[in-house]
Amino acid sequence: MRLLRFVAVLVIGVAQGQQRQPGQGVNFYTKDKEIALGQRLALEFGQKTTPLDIPAASDYVRRVGANLAAQFPGGWTYRIETIREERGGATHEPTAFPGGPIFVSADLLRTAQSEAEFAGMLAHAMAHVVARHWTRAATKNELTMGDPSGGRWLGAFSEARADGNADVGMLAFQRGAEREADYWAVKAMAAAGYDPSGLASYVGRVQAAPHSGGAFETLPPRDERVKAIQAEVRQLPAGHYGAGDEFVRVQAEVK
Repeated sequence: MRLLRFVAVLVIGVAQGQQRQPGQGVNFYTKDKEIALGQRLALEFGQKTTPLDIPAASDYVRRVGANLAAQFPGGWTYRIETIREERGGATHEPTAFPGGPIFVSADLLRTAQSEAEFAGMLAHAMAHVVARHWTRAATKNELTMGDPSGGRWLGAFSEARADGNADVGMLAFQRGAEREADYWAVKAMAAAGYDPSGLASYVGRVQAAPHSGGAFETLPPRDERVKAIQAEVRQLPAGHYGAGDEFVRVQAEVK
């Protein structure tokens, strides 16, 4: 019996060790270095933007962000700003930088049709931070290309997310990062009390159908992406998600 108990404990330990965790993989950046890099990139980005001077909207966005942040592991500190400029490409995805700075365009508040849709896109951006996608990408680039200019390459990667100006290897990594961010966003949304199907609803409605770009697409194919999100939602325990009318009021102010 003692041996059987030992085997059972060993099996449980192995299973727990194999549980999926965000941010895993080779990374040359320490957490402190990643945070410092993100602050520098965010400062440069912020100098080119205009804050949204609607206090109710900025406060609402930060509160939704705080609710989601409490569900993400890693102890990252998010600094969420709401801006007027159109950023985030056709899906208006918030622009996130290593370590936690995030810029939410007013266009996302205008385009989302519910609090769940808005929370889904914000959670998706926050998941990029938790998964350390930028510094993992920079590390991969240094290993494969022998390019030590991590900071410069990271800046280029951030811009590529907005305008698609990137090489095939970078775009392939980006598509994988988008899928991973969707995965963690669904989990954080449900834990925070937001209907996780809102992310699938937003992506399915707003993301354009793929064209003939193939390997040069910056996002996973829309229908494939929506199905993957819906599959993750089905894996969750049944939940009851409430939604107040604050999002509607804030959206009306922004519009």
